[in-house]
Amino acid sequence: MLDEQETFEIMRFISSYHRVRGSREYRSLLAKIKEMLLNWGIPEKSIQVIEYASGDVKYGNFETTMVWEIQNGELWIDTPRTFINSFKACKTSVLFGSNPTNGWQVLEIVDENYKGDFSSRAVVTDQNPNMAFKKYVKELGAKCLLVYFMRAQDESIGRTPEKMPDTINYLSLPHTFETSQYGAFGFSLTYNQYKLLKELANKNFKVRLMIDSYLEKGFVHVMRISFSPERSPKIAVVAHLCHPSPGANDNASGAALALHLCNLLAQNRVNAGVDILLLPEFYGTLPYVAENKYDFVINLDMIGEAQDKTGSALIFHETIPLLNTYFDELLYQSLLSCEPNKIGLLRKKFFRSPFKSGSDHVVFQSYGIPAPFIGQWPDRYYHTNEDTPDKCDPIMFKWITEAVFRTISLAHDIPKDIIEITKGRVKGFLTKIKKTPGSDVIISAVKKAHGLKAKPVPSKIGLKTLNNGPLGYEWLGKAEGVSDKEYIVDLAEVLNMAVRFTGDFDASVSFTSTYLSVDPEEVIEILNLLIKEGLIYKQPESKITGNEDRLEAIE
Repeated sequence: MLDEQETFEIMRFISSYHRVRGSREYRSLLAKIKEMLLNWGIPEKSIQVIEYASGDVKYGNFETTMVWEIQNGELWIDTPRTFINSFKACKTSVLFGSNPTNGWQVLEIVDENYKGDFSSRAVVTDQNPNMAFKKYVKELGAKCLLVYFMRAQDESIGRTPEKMPDTINYLSLPHTFETSQYGAFGFSLTYNQYKLLKELANKNFKVRLMIDSYLEKGFVHVMRISFSPERSPKIAVVAHLCHPSPGANDNASGAALALHLCNLLAQNRVNAGVDILLLPEFYGTLPYVAENKYDFVINLDMIGEAQDKTGSALIFHETIPLLNTYFDELLYQSLLSCEPNKIGLLRKKFFRSPFKSGSDHVVFQSYGIPAPFIGQWPDRYYHTNEDTPDKCDPIMFKWITEAVFRTISLAHDIPKDIIEITKGRVKGFLTKIKKTPGSDVIISAVKKAHGLKAKPVPSKIGLKTLNNGPLGYEWLGKAEGVSDKEYIVDLAEVLNMAVRFTGDFDASVSFTSTYLSVDPEEVIEILNLLIKEGLIYKQPESKITGNEDRLEAIE
C-alpha cells in the first residue's frame, strides 16, 4: 500500500545523518536501513553491501577521495572574542575534506590583496573552493581558507547572497590522496560572515579555530536490495545516499522514495528483476556499473521539493537516443498519467528535457545503459544548511512512487502505444539529423539501439574515448574561456558518449550539436580540447581527409 507520509518520515530520518561517503556515520545509517528492510519482511539474502576502495585509486576519469571523518570544528574571531560557527551547530560549516588543525590555531585574517607570506594566515575568499585551493594552497602555501561561495545563483527564486545572507553553503576542499597531503582546512561562511571577515582582512585581526578530523584511505559502500533477480528485464532504481545533514531534498528524498519502493516490491511481485541501489554519488556508482549490467535504470535525485518553497520544477531528463529509449517513454507517460491534478490542488510544475549531466544516470548511460533522470531544478536551498525536511512535499513522493512502480510493472511488456510514441520521436530526431556530416553513422546507431533495421556504417575519422564512464570535472580546470558556460558539462558528456557509441568524428559533432541545439563549431572546440587533454583520441587506423582544420589538436 502506498503511504507517502511513510516516505516523508524515512526522508526525515535519513536527513538526520551526516552522510559522508565511507564514514562511520554513513555505515551506521546503512545498518539502520538494513534493520528497517528486515522489519518489512525482506529476506537478509536479498540485501547486500558492496565495498569499493577509495583514496589513492582511480575509477575511469575520477580520482577517488579520501574517507573523511569529522568530530568537531569551531571558528571564532580572536579579539574581540566573537563566535562565528561550529560543526555541531551547523554540519555544512566545516569545508568537506578539511584536514585537522591539531588543536587550536590563531591565524591572521587576509584576502587576495595581501602581499606577504600566506602560509600562516587565514584567507577570506569568495572564489569557488577548488579554484581557491589551487591559488592559495598549492601556489601560495596557505593552509586555511574561509570561503563564501554560492553555486547556481538564481535571482528568479531568490537564490542570491543578498537574499540568503545567513545561509551556509555545502562546500568541499579537494581531498584526493594527492591534494590531502597539503594539509588544508577551512570553513564555509554565510554572506554576512564573509562581509565581516573581509572588512577585517589585512588589518591584523585574527581568527581562532580548531577542526577535529582525519582523512584516510578506506572504502565506499553500495547497498543493493534485490527483487526477483532471475526475471527480465533487469531494472535498477538508483538514489545517491551521500551528502551532509540535513540534505533533505538532496538526496534524502530520492533515497527515501527508493526505500519505499522496496516495501512495495516486497508486497507486490512484478514481472521484472529489480535492484534498488543506494550509493555514494559517482564514487560508488563508477566501480559498481563496471561490474553490473542492466536493461534500464531510473535515477532519483532531488525529487521531493515543495515547489512553492524551493522554486523548483519536476524535470524528466531523457536518455540520449543513441541508446534504447522505449523504457524512457514508458516512464515519462507514467509520470503524466500519475500526475496529481485533483480539484483543490495547485498543478505541479513538470517538464521534459534532453539529457543533463550531474548525477549517477550519466555513469549508466556512459556504459550503454538507458537511464533517465527524475529530479527538480532549480532549488533555492540546493547545497545549503537550509535543505531541510520542511522543504519537501509528500505529494511529490506519492506522484513519483506511483509512476516508477507503474513503469516497473509494465516494463516486461511495453504497451504498443508507448512503442509507437517512441518510434515517432526517434523518426523525428532522425529527420533533423539528415544531411548533417556523419548522419549515416548516427542513423545506423540510433536504429540499432531501437531494434530497427539498419546497415552498419564504418566510421570515416575514427575516435575513441580514453576510459569508460563519464568525463568527470577535472578537465574543466583547463577549459579556459568555456568553463563559465552553464551547459558546457552537458555538452562534453553528450559528446563523450557520441564518440563512444559512434566512433566517428563527424557523427559525434553532428549528433551533439543537433541533439543539444548547439553550434557545431562550439562542439568542435570542446572536442579538440578533450583530444588535447587525452580524454579522446584518434584511432590509429583512421584516415584524415579534408578535415585537418577541424582536428588541429589530434596532430
